[in-house]
Amino acid sequence: MGSRNRAREASTPPPGTVPYFRKYEATRNLGLLAPRGFILQTRQNKARHERKYQHSNQPQHPPRVSDIHEEPAQQPAPEIIQAVSPVNEWTMHMDLGHDGSSSDNDDFNEGDEELVGTHDGNDSPQHPRTPTPLEPIHNLLDDDPEVFHLAVPPLDPDPGLETNGDEPPTVGIPAMKEKSYIRMAYLQAVMGNIFGKLTWEHATQQLTNTLDILAVAGRLPVHPHPVWTLQSTRRRLGIDPDAYIIQYAICPLCWKHHTPSKMNTLESDVCTACGCKGIIFTTKNGKRTPSLINPQVSIIGSLRRMFMRPGFAKMVAKKPEHQPGRNDNDDYIMQDLPDAEMWYKSTIGTVREVGDQGTVRDIPDNGAALPQKLFSRLYGLQLSLNTDWFGIISGRPHSTGPVYVSINNLPRDHRFLQVNVMCPSIMPGPKEPNTEQLNNAVAPTVREFRQLKNGIEMEIYGEEPEIVYADSHKFNGAAGHGHNIHPCPYCHATIVDVDKLSGYDGSFIKKDDYQMLKNAYRSRKAGRERQEVILRDRGVRWAAFNAIPGWLPSSKTVLDFMHNVFLGLNCHFFTDVIFKSYMLSGAGGINSPKQRFENIINAVRWPSHVTRLPKNLGENQSLKKADEWRRLLTVAPVILWWCWKDKNDMISAGKPPIPPNSKYIPQNKRKYRPIYAALLQLCAGVRILTSRTISMTQAKSGQEFLMQYCRSLKKINVHTTINHHLSMHYLKFIKLFGPIYGWWLFAFERFNRMLEKVNHNGHDGGRMELTLMQQWVMTHLLYEYLLALPGDAHELERAYIDRIIQQEGRENRGGIMTELAIYRAKASAGNDISLPRCVSKPLDISKILPNGASYGLLRYVQALWPDLNVIDDNSLEEGTPFYRSKTTRPLAYVRKNGIHYSSTSNRRTNADSVAFICDGTNGQIPVEIMALLSVQLADKTPHVCAIVRAMYTDDNIPSFPWDL
Repeated sequence: MGSRNRAREASTPPPGTVPYFRKYEATRNLGLLAPRGFILQTRQNKARHERKYQHSNQPQHPPRVSDIHEEPAQQPAPEIIQAVSPVNEWTMHMDLGHDGSSSDNDDFNEGDEELVGTHDGNDSPQHPRTPTPLEPIHNLLDDDPEVFHLAVPPLDPDPGLETNGDEPPTVGIPAMKEKSYIRMAYLQAVMGNIFGKLTWEHATQQLTNTLDILAVAGRLPVHPHPVWTLQSTRRRLGIDPDAYIIQYAICPLCWKHHTPSKMNTLESDVCTACGCKGIIFTTKNGKRTPSLINPQVSIIGSLRRMFMRPGFAKMVAKKPEHQPGRNDNDDYIMQDLPDAEMWYKSTIGTVREVGDQGTVRDIPDNGAALPQKLFSRLYGLQLSLNTDWFGIISGRPHSTGPVYVSINNLPRDHRFLQVNVMCPSIMPGPKEPNTEQLNNAVAPTVREFRQLKNGIEMEIYGEEPEIVYADSHKFNGAAGHGHNIHPCPYCHATIVDVDKLSGYDGSFIKKDDYQMLKNAYRSRKAGRERQEVILRDRGVRWAAFNAIPGWLPSSKTVLDFMHNVFLGLNCHFFTDVIFKSYMLSGAGGINSPKQRFENIINAVRWPSHVTRLPKNLGENQSLKKADEWRRLLTVAPVILWWCWKDKNDMISAGKPPIPPNSKYIPQNKRKYRPIYAALLQLCAGVRILTSRTISMTQAKSGQEFLMQYCRSLKKINVHTTINHHLSMHYLKFIKLFGPIYGWWLFAFERFNRMLEKVNHNGHDGGRMELTLMQQWVMTHLLYEYLLALPGDAHELERAYIDRIIQQEGRENRGGIMTELAIYRAKASAGNDISLPRCVSKPLDISKILPNGASYGLLRYVQALWPDLNVIDDNSLEEGTPFYRSKTTRPLAYVRKNGIHYSSTSNRRTNADSVAFICDGTNGQIPVEIMALLSVQLADKTPHVCAIVRAMYTDDNIPSFPWDL
C-alpha cells in the first residue's frame, strides 16, 4: 500500500520536467512485440502530458495541431514508468477525432476524399501509413470540456454546376426567342436523330436543307441568327442531355471519381488513391478513354431547371399550417409527410463537429443559440433518396444501380411522376459496389446535399431569385442484415433474437443515432482490420452521408414497406409456410386444395391498372414483382378459405398429408386453422399500415397485428427471418414520416422497369448506364420544352411534340415516354379526369339504360344545374328541355386520378366496370357501372357522370372466418 502511494506521489512531475511514457522503449528492450497502433498511442499520451505539465516560465498558448507530432526537446528521463491498461489506451485512441483536413484534393472537388473515409490499412514500405493529425488531446481524467472541430472542411457557398469541361448549359431555352418555324426545323432534325434513327450526318443535312429552303423563301431571320450544326441546335433547344450529364472517369477498383478534364491532366493512368492499383484510363492515338464511367447529373442543376417550370415553385412552396404538439395526439389523422414529426425537426444552417473524445454534434454555424427550421423557409425542400439495383441484360448477369431523389414538398399525385423525380447517378455494373466504392459513388451527391443545407440562390419562374434549402433522408452505413450481433439498424436485437418468441414482445432497446455516428467516425480513419472490428462489435461502418449536418443514420434511414413486407414477410409466408410445407395438397383431383387454389386465382377479375397474377400459380409459385405479392395478399383470405373449407364452410381443423415422394420434411406444425389465423393477422396489419391516412392509434393497432403474426409463426415452429424483426419498427417511422403510402418505393421500382425498356448497345464500362441516363434527362428536357413554349407557338409545333411522345409511348409501352404521354393527356384535360380522344355522337340513353333509369339522370341534372330550370322534353312547363337523344354522349372509358373505369354498355369489353363509391359517411358501396356519360346543356361545361347500380346480396352468403 505504501509503495502505491509513493508511486502516486512520484507521478507528480517536478518543475521544469516533461514526463512522458516510455512503454514502447521498455517493451522493445524486453524483446516484446508492441501491439498495433502502440507507437501512436504513446505519442498521443506523451503530447497530452506535455500540454498539462508545461513549465511556468513557458508562454501559455493554445496547442497547435502540429504540436502533437513535433519532436520534443531533450528532457531528463523520467524515473517513473506508469502502467496503463493497453485495452483502455486503445479504446481512448479510437475515440479521438481529427481535424478533417483533406490530404489529397487533386480530384474532382475539395473535401470528397474526407467523405469516403477509407484506409488501405497497409503498413508496407511501398505505402507507408502517415497518421492523420489530431486535435489537442485533453486529459480524460480532468474536468476540462471536450474540444470540437469541423467534421469535414467547409464547402464553397455556391460552387456552380460541375461539368465535363465545356461551358455550363443555361437554365433557360434560347430557342424560345426565335420564330416558331425555326424551332420546327430544329426539332425535326434533333428528334429525327434521337427517335427517328437518323445518323448525326443525316440529321445535320436535314437541318441544312430546311434552313436553305427558308433562305430561298426569304424567311430566314437575321437576328437571332439560326445555328446550322446539330450540336448547336440541341443546345439552342435545351434538348441536349449530354450538356447536363457528367461522365466521371472512375477507378475500376475503388471507384474514385475524376471529371473528364481532371482525367486529362493526370500524370499516370494509375489510380491516385493510396494503395490502389486500378487503371483509370487507356490511351490510344494520344486520346484518353476512361476504363469505367459513372454518369451523374447535378441535383442543384436539376433543381434550377425545375424552378424555372411554370407552377413548380408554387407547388413546393405550399405549406400546411404548423400546429405544435399535434403529433402528440394519437388520434390526429396524418395524410402525408408534412403531417409527421420529421418535417418540423429538420434544420438548416448547421455544421457537424467531432470532439476530441469522439462525440458528434450539430450546431448553428452563425452563432445562433438554436438552429433554423427547414419548414420556416419559403423553399425548404424535403428530399428522399433511394437506390435499388436491377438486371439490365437478360443474356448475362449485369446489375446497374440508379439513384433517385424525390421532392416530398410536391403533392402526392405529382411527387412520383418521372418528370418530377431526379436521377443524380446511375452506378455501373456488372456487380453491386462494396462500401468503399459506394462511398466514392455518392460523394458528389453528398457534397450537393451539404450545399443545399446552407442554401443556394436560384432563379424562380416569374418571381425574384430566392434561396433554396434542402434536407434529405434514406441511406446508411449499418451492418448487413446477416450480421450476427447487429443485424438491425434500429435496435440492439441480435440474430438469435430474430428467431425467438421473446424477440417479438416489443422489449427491444433502440439504437442511439449519435452513438452510431461516434462509431462511424471511429471507423472513418481506422485501418481495414480495425474497421472490421468496429463493424463486428458496433455494427457500424463509415458512410459518406454521415458528413451531412443533421444526418441521423437510424432515424433518417426509413424501412421500406415494399421490400420488407411484400417481398419479405408475404413471400416468406406463401413460399415457406404454404407451398414448401405442402399446405395445398393435390390429393383429390379436381376437388383438391391445389386445384381449387388455381381455379379461384384464375377466376379473379382484376382491374386493368393493377398487376395481375400468373395463371399457373399453382405450379409455379415464384413471383418476381412486389406488386404481385401485394395482390396475392389482398385476395389470400378468400382464396385460402375456399381451398381449406370443409362441408360446413369452416376452416378444417386437420392438416394435409405430406407427399410420399417429398424430399423435404417440414418441421413446423402444419394445421390449417393456426396458419389461417396467422394470415388474417398479417392481412389486417398490412391493410391498416398501408392506409392513405393514418393516426398513431391506428398505427399501433396495425403494428400489434404484425407482432401477433410473428408470434403466431413462432408458436407453430416457423423459422422467422430478419424481415420479421424489422417489421416491428414501423410505428417509429409512421410517427416521423407519416403514412407509409406516401414514402414506400413502388414508384422507384416502376422507374427501374422503365429503364429496363431503354434500348442500349450492351457495352460495359458504364456505357449502358450512360444511355439510360441520357433517356432520363431527355424526358425532363422535352417536358420542360413543352412548358416553356411561348403563347405565339404554332399549333403544328405543339402537335409535332405530342406526336413524338405518343408514338414513343405506344412503341415502348411501360417506358419513360409512356408516363409522359399519360401525364400530357391528364394535363390537357385540366383536371383529374381524362376522356377518350374520340367521343361518340349524342345517343338516346333510353336505348342503353333499363326502364326508368333515364328519369334518374334527369333528376341528377336538375340538381346539378338548378339555375337552368331543366325540364323533361315532354313537359309543357317553361325551362330548359332535357332531350335524351341530344344532350348525352356515351363514353367508352374515363380515367380518374390515373385509374381506368369502363361500363357494361361498352361493346368492346366489360373490364373495369365494377367499382366502389363513397356513401358520404366514409363508407364504400360496391356497384356496377352501367354507363359513362358526358352531359351538356345550354352553355354549361360538359359534365361527366356514371349510371351505377348497387350489387345485391341475400341470406345465402356464408359467414366468413374474418366476419366480426
